[in-house]
Amino acid sequence: MPNSWEESVVTDIDGTGTTKNDTYYPDRGVTSAKVGYAYTGEIEGNGEASYLFAYRDSKAGHADIIGYERFTGKIGDHEGSCVFKHVGKYEEGAVSAHVEVLPGLGTEGLTDLTGSADISMAGAPEDGGFEFTLSYDL
Repeated sequence: MPNSWEESVVTDIDGTGTTKNDTYYPDRGVTSAKVGYAYTGEIEGNGEASYLFAYRDSKAGHADIIGYERFTGKIGDHEGSCVFKHVGKYEEGAVSAHVEVLPGLGTEGLTDLTGSADISMAGAPEDGGFEFTLSYDL
């Protein structure tokens, strides 16, 4: 679940947009975000992600998303770090994404990690987190 979020404008195509929670979102344009994640359960640790959001029409709530996250912690019985690639979309308050482990960027017990996950998140979770399954091989 995200535990920190900082987003800023890269390109504002029309010079129009909306401000929510002290963050400006262009109607059409690109923003970048730095996001921190905390994981619990079978996946235990922290992630730091860098995203680009391409807003096609933020008033309608649409954005394409691409990002990379460095995870450090434990997956199953293996500790180390790895990098996840996120490709997804934001539509009307919900995020859906395909996440995959990038080969060649793991360390220690996660050096040979491979796998992927499909994630959907909408609104605030009732229990303070979102659940997803990462299918992986070590």
